[in-house]
Amino acid sequence: MIFRNRSLIGAAMCLLALIVFLLAQVHKGSFASILTTTSFMESPQAALTQLTTHIVLFKFKDGIASADLKDITLQMLSLQESCIHPTSGVPYIKSLTGGKDNSPEGLQEGLSHAFVVQFASNEDRDYYVNQDPAHDAFKKAAGPFIEKAVVVDFENGVFMQTVMGI
Repeated sequence: MIFRNRSLIGAAMCLLALIVFLLAQVHKGSFASILTTTSFMESPQAALTQLTTHIVLFKFKDGIASADLKDITLQMLSLQESCIHPTSGVPYIKSLTGGKDNSPEGLQEGLSHAFVVQFASNEDRDYYVNQDPAHDAFKKAAGPFIEKAVVVDFENGVFMQTVMGI
């Protein structure tokens, strides 16, 4: 066997996985933005795996016109291009996708549309939620048509918070 050292095999596999991931990001057009984030400069592996995911679920008011529903969903999806980072001057949402619920489980409680927004960091997410003028404009435009919104955020792969060193 050429590779007798298991740690060398593990390192080679990690490097191969990183290369495949980066090539996929080039294909999606976000490779350059990942490389320029502060978190990538500090820890390349962490920056590539610890995105902050922001999930938004909407229940629209009864009787919403289909034209209004279409307009709101298109506005939400367009935030990926219209939300501009205040210091870099470029869009900072890494990905944004969404659609109408089609789950057969019946557990939606009236929520009909879902959107998944990914950010490079909690700081980018916080700016989006609290300060971004494009996001604020969207909330004002969509607000009158939304009966309920549910939002869940998480850092990919983080399942427990460390409290007092635990």
